[in-house]
Amino acid sequence: MRKTRIKFWYPLLIIVSVIFLLTKDKLYYLIFPPGDKYGVAFNAERERIGIAVLPDHWLTNDKLSETKMWYPANRPDSGSFRSSKIVVVKDGSIVYDGDTYLRIVGDKYEKLTIGYRYNDTVGWEYKYYNPLIGTEENNVTKHSADSILNNWGLKYK
Repeated sequence: MRKTRIKFWYPLLIIVSVIFLLTKDKLYYLIFPPGDKYGVAFNAERERIGIAVLPDHWLTNDKLSETKMWYPANRPDSGSFRSSKIVVVKDGSIVYDGDTYLRIVGDKYEKLTIGYRYNDTVGWEYKYYNPLIGTEENNVTKHSADSILNNWGLKYK
């Protein structure tokens, strides 16, 4: 009778072990979502650094990812607005926190991204994109980023 139990449990243990090995990352992220602690719960640290906070009513579809993007439930189709927040987590620690601002007029748009890289000597980065100027994002200064937002009728934070 004892051998029968061992014969039953051994194959089951092998099957469970193989399933665990094949899905360990997804299973780990399901149990410990990497971006959750860097969501709304991280806003006090964002305020301390000077990063725009994540509104508690914004949504994300990134459940099992080290990169999470939040956005407002009802994004406008035109005008100037804060479009999204993206957080990148590597090995359980936040490495990037960025906000995207859009200005949409008709079928044309401009984009400004303000991001903060943790554990980087530079820290802040400001990128501006306007398809009328070129096909890629351009690095701009903090002063230029503030000026762009001001021209759009927005403020950072």
